[in-house]
Amino acid sequence: MKNKYLKGAHLSERKVRELLKLFCEDLTATQIANISGISRITVNAYFKLIRTHIARFCEEKNPLRYHNGNVAFLPMENGAHDTPESNGQAGKKSFYGIFKKEEHIFTDKMPCIETSWLYDWLKGRVEADEDLLKKHHLHVYNGIADFNNVRLLRLHAGMNGAARGRSHIDEIDLFWGMLKARLVKFRGLNGNTLYLHVKETEFRYNYRDADIFELLLDILHKQPLHYSKSVRQKAEG
Repeated sequence: MKNKYLKGAHLSERKVRELLKLFCEDLTATQIANISGISRITVNAYFKLIRTHIARFCEEKNPLRYHNGNVAFLPMENGAHDTPESNGQAGKKSFYGIFKKEEHIFTDKMPCIETSWLYDWLKGRVEADEDLLKKHHLHVYNGIADFNNVRLLRLHAGMNGAARGRSHIDEIDLFWGMLKARLVKFRGLNGNTLYLHVKETEFRYNYRDADIFELLLDILHKQPLHYSKSVRQKAEG
């Protein structure tokens, strides 16, 4: 069946558009399966491809990741979202840095960092030299999402330096609230899907005033879903 959204798809273009529209309404796979008549397994398979596309789109906008026309780091290309998240400790989920630049919120999956050191640093018990701050982008973030304890760790200054502690409610708090709501909706996010859900939340937050269905269609027009499918197969091979 010819389908411009996914090569070799068993669904018609009309059904894929219906699925995309329901996805944009932020319904669960079970709800969409009941409405559309598409099996939940198929819905989840499409969800993973759609979310991978969204993650790539977000990474290409991220000033920490996009350099000289190239994306320097794409977790979906090294299989990082298909393996348990890690902070260097078994069973632990990665920390995610959150920062605002211009009008957008960005999330950044942090490299391995020791949990006890990070909390000691945030409490002022230990200091970090400039190289360590830059290595972990701690001089950039306005906050750090700790999904192990479901906490937002605030850093005041963000791009202007890492001042630790609490600050007034702002967009970082609003974004974190939206992210926590997804935790409740999906009854917790495991390490296998956390990255994609963080990026989806970033996408939905930044474009909350836009028609994200039309935006998704534009993204898929430039890069159909089978692109993500081939990337995933390469990462998993």
